[in-house]
Amino acid sequence: MKVAILMSTYNGEKYLKEQIESLQKQTFEKWELFVRDDGSTDNTVSIINKLQTKDPRIHFIDDEKVQLRPMKSFLYLLNKVSADYYFFCDQDDYWLSEKLDLMLKMGKLDKPQLVYCGLKCVDQNLKPLKNDFENMMGTIWDYSRFIGNDMPGCVMMFNSKLRDIVISSTKNYEGIVMHDWWIALIAQTFGTIEFLNKKLILYRQHGNNSIGAGKNGSLIEKILQRGVIKKQKNLVYQTYNQSLVFYNTFKDQLTENDKVFLEDYINSPNKGLIYRNSLFKKYNLRGTSTIRLLAYKTLFVFNLNNILKDSK
Repeated sequence: MKVAILMSTYNGEKYLKEQIESLQKQTFEKWELFVRDDGSTDNTVSIINKLQTKDPRIHFIDDEKVQLRPMKSFLYLLNKVSADYYFFCDQDDYWLSEKLDLMLKMGKLDKPQLVYCGLKCVDQNLKPLKNDFENMMGTIWDYSRFIGNDMPGCVMMFNSKLRDIVISSTKNYEGIVMHDWWIALIAQTFGTIEFLNKKLILYRQHGNNSIGAGKNGSLIEKILQRGVIKKQKNLVYQTYNQSLVFYNTFKDQLTENDKVFLEDYINSPNKGLIYRNSLFKKYNLRGTSTIRLLAYKTLFVFNLNNILKDSK
């Protein structure tokens, strides 16, 4: 059984060595780490080179490409590496020692499968933080995945059958929000998704995160956060556009039920308020929290056409 851990780095010198050390402490030891750098200007590459000379499981993919950004960088690695199971790994987190072992025990190779675990938000010194992001994992299922994502890439494990669908179908990155969300949609539609309700990653929050975990606080505090309405409008646009791309990519392979849902959803701009509102009940669409769902639903029902128009 070949287990591949894929890591994309960019100016990660501060936490990279500690993250890789957490991989080396895994109770499951037969893994290989494949790292590509996205144009770092610090000591990231020299740290990788030094570590790979000491551990033959570590491989540096020196492709000389720069500024692919996380989505394209991780998908590039996915295209280059063959394995039975895949894990995405960020440069600044810390994996608990049983992460690989516990997730691999849930693995199956007979059909496309994705397994994801929980995480614990911590500060730059790995001290626990209060952040409601860690409560998002395991809150999304079925068609709700098209309007929200509850799994960052670092919590995912997926098998070769799912990977093969991803790389054979993903030729154009336009419209895809992030690689992890796109893979979750493919797993939802063509395979299975299972949630391991254990927090197996220390998810570090600091000023240099590419994508942070968001804010904690009361409903009023969240509503009053600077730019929150703009962010929610952007989410409505991104999810609609991603769903349209997904439909156009896979329409000849979809089941009748999946095709009907996606057609109902992407035809929403041509329909009225009652129609758009009814979609949420008809398909039991949920969010990662009541607040997020309320914000999304309100903007989708009452302002979808303006959001799509303004985003062009």
